[in-house]
Amino acid sequence: MSSDHPTKSTMNMRVLIILSVAHLVTDLSQGALPILLPFLKAAFTLTYTQVSLVVLVANLMSSIIQPIFGYITDKIQGRWLLPAGVLISGLGMTFAGISSHYTLVLAAVAFSGLGVAAFHPEASKNAFHASGLNKGTGFSIFSVGGNLGFAVGSVFMTYLLTREGGLFNTVYFLVPSLITTVVLWLIIPQLKRTKASNPQRSSITENAPKNIVHRTYIPLCILLLIIFVRSTIHAGLTTYIPLYYVSYLQNDATYASLLVSVFLAAGVLGTFAGGILSDRFGRVRVIMLSMLLMLPLLYAFEHSSSSIYTVILLFIGGATLVATTSTAVVLAQELLPNNVGMASGLAIGFSIGMGGAGVTLLGVIADHWGVPAVFSVITLLPVAAVLLTLLLPKDKVIKPN
Repeated sequence: MSSDHPTKSTMNMRVLIILSVAHLVTDLSQGALPILLPFLKAAFTLTYTQVSLVVLVANLMSSIIQPIFGYITDKIQGRWLLPAGVLISGLGMTFAGISSHYTLVLAAVAFSGLGVAAFHPEASKNAFHASGLNKGTGFSIFSVGGNLGFAVGSVFMTYLLTREGGLFNTVYFLVPSLITTVVLWLIIPQLKRTKASNPQRSSITENAPKNIVHRTYIPLCILLLIIFVRSTIHAGLTTYIPLYYVSYLQNDATYASLLVSVFLAAGVLGTFAGGILSDRFGRVRVIMLSMLLMLPLLYAFEHSSSSIYTVILLFIGGATLVATTSTAVVLAQELLPNNVGMASGLAIGFSIGMGGAGVTLLGVIADHWGVPAVFSVITLLPVAAVLLTLLLPKDKVIKPN
């Protein structure tokens, strides 16, 4: 049977790859923004508070409102949000670089974040349908694109801004967005066929007692708390590793940058591996194992004194922690099989965005007890995630085809 007309158990690899590439292009803007900030600060003589406001606006628009778009896409046919989201994300970041006033920069960043928020729930829903029965594996393919987008976005924006023309070069940031927008618009008919051939059933709630089926909001809330804890660990490490090594220890910034890069790069491997493992052994098992392994890894990192040892620990830790990313999103989708868009928006946007609030709390700890205390708290956070995982329903293992 043709891949354009898959059976209910067939993974549509072509669609997944296109969605993954679109995910990469959409998230270029999120990876590019941190690189753009110093140039904007210099161009408009901004204070650190004004720079922080740019980040806050981007975070609110790209993450917190995703459940709203998820709710909308569950009620209407929203596949047009895929090309629109990619285009808006790129347009916003382009105008952020060429704007003539700080207020316009904020508006442009908000516009870019709106595109990011519009894209993710609909794209996640279509990745869910295109994955067949091996949803963990399929969604990990989609998620890898986003991870690469963050990394490539920073490199791409650095290349543009360090060339002659400076901030005006952000107009070239729009090129990949335009190309991807056209491709997504052309693939919309195939996405309709993919959904029609894919049953909206939950691998967890199927054949489960009715009290579990009818109260999936309880395990969903527990899952969102786990994602919040995971996101706080992730954002806490990426935020405080540079602060610890550069500001606290007065070490070379290059080493701190290397540590963060290794941690983030390992996430690409972890995302893919976690999806495959969750199809074979179950979503909840993978989340539980990930959080259990993070306990000794974080403890060893906190007490490591060898540079090589620290790099190795962060690579393993990054892969282990991020292994739950696609797994948790698929689990949320399976808990709400008839509201996949809403589940995606909650798992990807709201909870991960709220991880920023967790970092704010870590900042309070750093102000009162010092930066080393932050790592002690981060080391203990997996305990909360493990305990919460015990409250999730046992998942039905899906054997790969």
